[in-house]
Amino acid sequence: MATKAAGVALALATCALATATSGAIGRVANRDGASPAPAAPPAIAGGALLRRRFRTREAAFARIFEPGARACADRGLKLGIAALGAKLSLREIGETATAAAPAIAATVTTGLAATPALRRAASERFGPASGLTRKVGALLAAGTSVCGVTAIGGLAPAIGASQREIGVAVANVAAYGTLGMLAYPWAAKRLFPEGGVPAGVFLGLSVHDTAQVVGAGMTFRDAFEDEMAFKAATVTKLTRNLTLALAIPYLAYAFRSADAGAGAAAKRPALVPGFLIAFVAMAALRSLGDATESVRDDARWKRFHKATGDFASNVVLPTSMAAVGLCMSASALSGVGVAPFVVGACAATSVGVVAACSVKALDAAGAFRGIGAS
Repeated sequence: MATKAAGVALALATCALATATSGAIGRVANRDGASPAPAAPPAIAGGALLRRRFRTREAAFARIFEPGARACADRGLKLGIAALGAKLSLREIGETATAAAPAIAATVTTGLAATPALRRAASERFGPASGLTRKVGALLAAGTSVCGVTAIGGLAPAIGASQREIGVAVANVAAYGTLGMLAYPWAAKRLFPEGGVPAGVFLGLSVHDTAQVVGAGMTFRDAFEDEMAFKAATVTKLTRNLTLALAIPYLAYAFRSADAGAGAAAKRPALVPGFLIAFVAMAALRSLGDATESVRDDARWKRFHKATGDFASNVVLPTSMAAVGLCMSASALSGVGVAPFVVGACAATSVGVVAACSVKALDAAGAFRGIGAS
């Protein structure tokens, strides 16, 4: 127990440092006190760098800290995903998400289908040493198509991904999500000169992580004085996040089917993990509470779901990511080449192109006409 406590404490300390870094970025960027940089990527990077500092004392580090870090990475991810359901309410989605539903479906489907195909093609091109395992492909598909690091953390236990595979996928979505956060607000203005809901929907579909979508939306709002686009981006991203409940079972089933075809061992994680059921239950509870007038306006209810969701996204998940980094030994990190990042770039580009084309088509058809910010 004491050994596990040491690992958990180190993960919490690393998370605190990552959160401070994320907050500092927000203050420098002057984004109304909110950071456009999620805490999870610096948390996993910080954990990995800290582990590398002890590479000459690998055995001692593994004995003292790794049991707690592994427990934190496993149980923390599951707890964080489950609690994250409190952030999602069907009542908040409204007209914008209903109109954008075809574009959301097209974008998510593209990411789920194209990324594993790109992984297979790149694996044949770069060879077995590329690190492009099927688990990396599945994790990249989840992170690129649904909600970045959160989706990766949700899928990893369902397919038994290693810490190295999680780290490669997180590095991908962090890198390309950040590039999208910086570049897509200006692309949105070129694609949708009138701004408003179409521009916001595009941002909500093309950028990976929720915090990065918020950052992109705030950039667009501040640069072009367009509050409606910012709100539409947030609502679209929340709706896209709801597809996590379908994407994880789909990817887990696809992975399991491929394993069965290859004659893999029978021991596999549950197809629909318990923490995913808890995630759906939390989202349903939030939606039910928001739909009940006597509950919706109660300050205690608002404090409860805000505190639960914030605790999941700001503490539990970043701490779990820090623990993932702490579990990455120097040997596990060696040999990661450019191949996974080539696949990640192609997948991110595919999602962005489909998002732009589908939103353009819906806008031309008048799907967003007359919609105010939800």
